[in-house]
Amino acid sequence: MSGVDWSLLSDFLKRHERIVLTTHIRPDGDALGSEMALAHALNRLGKDVRCVNTSPMPPRYDFLDPDRRIFHHYQDDGSSNYLLRDAQALIILDLSSWSQLGRFGNWVRQFRGPRLVIDHHVSRDTDLAQTFLVDTSIEATGRLVFEAIRHLKVNISPEMATGLLTAIAMDTGWFRHSNTSADTLRIVADLIDSGAPISDIFKKIFERNTLGRLKLVGKTLASLQTAFDGRVAWATITRQALEDVGALPTDAEDLVDYTVSVGGVELGFLLTELPAGGIKLSLRSRGSIDCCLLAGEFGGGGHRAASGATLPEPIDKAVEAVLKAVERHIDR
Repeated sequence: MSGVDWSLLSDFLKRHERIVLTTHIRPDGDALGSEMALAHALNRLGKDVRCVNTSPMPPRYDFLDPDRRIFHHYQDDGSSNYLLRDAQALIILDLSSWSQLGRFGNWVRQFRGPRLVIDHHVSRDTDLAQTFLVDTSIEATGRLVFEAIRHLKVNISPEMATGLLTAIAMDTGWFRHSNTSADTLRIVADLIDSGAPISDIFKKIFERNTLGRLKLVGKTLASLQTAFDGRVAWATITRQALEDVGALPTDAEDLVDYTVSVGGVELGFLLTELPAGGIKLSLRSRGSIDCCLLAGEFGGGGHRAASGATLPEPIDKAVEAVLKAVERHIDR
């Protein structure tokens, strides 16, 4: 079990009925699965819950919201006001830093109600919320939400179980990363017993690739380079590459893992040009290099083994900047 005091969440919920849930830009399986499961649980408790995110739902996770009723895409032109105007409280999932809120951060800063964070990342902006329910030793925010739902004495439905299994599976690399523990697998067994179709979830995430994503894998591998005597590997994805193969930026999720699949590589990174400008930096470590410290030099954060940040363009300058930062960290 985590070291989180879940009575703080119970007290928070007793005081508020209309609650907005949100998560980070370009949400992954942990973010969306956690958000969906908590939304269902709070609905069971009679709460009025809206999930409002900066980024739209990535197609690979559309099975979490087949009726398009749970997740709402925030628009800063005022068209999202109807979702937010009567909100009494805000729960932020799977992040602890302002930079990861994107455009929605402006609304959060102006929101006068209480804010609560549930997260497992190391980096933290202490003014993001009044209450932080964080355990950085836990493998996924989905694990924390599982504990929260159990504490609230809500029976886990098949929908909640599906979201939580997705969250935990994706943040453990489908149970192959070192953060997978015996407790992880015991929780997964409970979720399967609660109705999570593990085989079907895997197929929907990994076996519905678009032709564009598969071609993007090829372009990404073709750009792979190494440095520091093969201890570091990186790849790049340009907007032109995305356009050439008909892929979306969300199709680049997990492609950074190829950089650390090369024998002898201790650190890998992927730089992806974003449609709206800027470059997404994804970092993965298989050695002693702390990705969180490295990402922190660019205003990002995450975990020791996996972190990210956003850099300014152009992409060749971004590569140069990251390699200079790596040089400062590689032999620490």
